[in-house]
Amino acid sequence: MKITVTIELDDDLKAEAEKLYSKINLTLEEAIPILIKYNVEQQDGVIKGRTPKAEKVSAFGALSKYANPALIPFEDGAWERAMVKKYVENLD
Repeated sequence: MKITVTIELDDDLKAEAEKLYSKINLTLEEAIPILIKYNVEQQDGVIKGRTPKAEKVSAFGALSKYANPALIPFEDGAWERAMVKKYVENLD
């Protein structure tokens, strides 16, 4: 069974979220259920503001099960490219 949920977002926040998720080939509508599912799976940590000691995991790879394997080759150097792009755009 699926339900429809309506949310209200500020226009700027919506645009920034769409821009962010488009970088990983997701729409906002696709990203929200993934985020909710992840939070439900990690609910003890979310509710208490920390991950329980018995289930501690590193942040690195925490969402790997949701990864798009086709994008993995583009991850190498992605941070560096983003920083260069950010600073080059600010020079203009």
